[in-house]
Amino acid sequence: MQMGSTPPSAGLSSLGQAELTSLLELARQLLRLDDYDRILDEVVRLSLSILRGERGFLVLARGDGLDFKIVRNWSREELESGSEPISRSIVTRVLDEGRPIFIPDALADSSFAPTESILRIQIRSVLAAPLLIEDEPAAVLYLESSKLNRLFDKPDFEIFQYILELSARALERCMRQIVLEQRNNMLEQGFLARHRFPGIVSKDPAFIKILETVAQVAGSDLPVLVQGPSGTGKELIVRAMHLNSKRHKKTLVTVNCGAISPALLESELFGHLKGAFTGATANKVGVIPSADGGSVFLDEVGELPAELQVKLLRTLQFGEVQPVGATQPIRVDVRFLAATNRNLEEEVAAGRFREDLLFRLNVITLDLPPLADRPDDVLPLFFHFMEKACNDQRRPVPQISPRLERELQTYSWPGNVRELENEAKRLVAITPDGQPLTVDRLSARITRSTRPETQRSGPISLADQEKELIELHLKLADGNRTQAAQSLGISREGLRKKMKRLGLV
Repeated sequence: MQMGSTPPSAGLSSLGQAELTSLLELARQLLRLDDYDRILDEVVRLSLSILRGERGFLVLARGDGLDFKIVRNWSREELESGSEPISRSIVTRVLDEGRPIFIPDALADSSFAPTESILRIQIRSVLAAPLLIEDEPAAVLYLESSKLNRLFDKPDFEIFQYILELSARALERCMRQIVLEQRNNMLEQGFLARHRFPGIVSKDPAFIKILETVAQVAGSDLPVLVQGPSGTGKELIVRAMHLNSKRHKKTLVTVNCGAISPALLESELFGHLKGAFTGATANKVGVIPSADGGSVFLDEVGELPAELQVKLLRTLQFGEVQPVGATQPIRVDVRFLAATNRNLEEEVAAGRFREDLLFRLNVITLDLPPLADRPDDVLPLFFHFMEKACNDQRRPVPQISPRLERELQTYSWPGNVRELENEAKRLVAITPDGQPLTVDRLSARITRSTRPETQRSGPISLADQEKELIELHLKLADGNRTQAAQSLGISREGLRKKMKRLGLV
């Protein structure tokens, strides 16, 4: 009996063309599946096909014991009624020791004492190993043969371990997707389902509290000021505020205070009469009067010129506007929603923004955090934008590599959600149909910023150099630990221990 934990040091280069083709087909089949049970089915079926075993089982671990009732059986023969189909002792030993067991010939192996069940079932050759999900044994993959002319050999054992590696990666990817979908479904069935928040995706507790505040105050007419860095979703929050308000059947009018010339902004906001100034050839209804009964969104309100701040303050105080050239004000019924990426208190201190206007605008203030403070939202948002981009481009939704997921979560996203959305659109656009999204197609600024040397000053420690080297080899192997270990000249178990020590797992 032989035991081991990693493929031989010769690596993939030691395999023949037929074996490499079989493994490639296995990887291709598994990448096409997004259902956990179907992946398990294919793992056993394809393992038997590749290694030409007689019977195959996948035993799922259940707490402290094994439940043979849920064994997945691919036997070509009828099992004896009421009997356990495989050797409990082999399966238990694999789980206890966390290592593969290779028995070339149970009857000829002097180091192995056949149990009663093995003798009864007439097992001659066995391959059994833990199927690791995030380095924890989730099941045992068990293949056997009773024919003398089809005993497993060392090359079979090597291929068997590559099969385990590919299967584990496929299952990990599927598990991450399942967890993500479950969390999103919980949100959709709970708080987010009871309110209208189009385009907003989050499972971050702090951000959910902001959304709860939006839902709570949406029904009032109080002014709301939304603050936060560019790209954090201020406009989406404002739109959600309007959609959940009693004014949702009326207009939400948006004016970008920083994109309109100061000379034209007064006319844009309040309107003007014919002949009020050169070029005023007709009456114009301003943004605020046109939103009567609805809401006005003042985007980048910190850009308002000082003279217009005075006039806007009067509108907020008395609910009236005076068009340019008019002698009498007109009444309006609007709710003001404003957003800015500036710190308005600092603007007040610098004399660039009126304090009394700030007090009128920030009756309710919402501070949106940067994406760097919402790390758990990076992947849900990325999947959301990726699927939206695929729908817009009428393309199938691709898989994404585990290594890419880690890179996305490591990056600080200075451009926040907007930058993440643009990156998702770009990756979808440049990736051919049928291929997964991978690290090598990421924008250079992202891969540069996630390298250790860009995140510190001073000499790089030996540990950091080792970490960088491992990350580079993992990147070249697209996250495949077996290939990365081979290129580094170490065992897969050695690589796993190094990654754990360096915080890479």
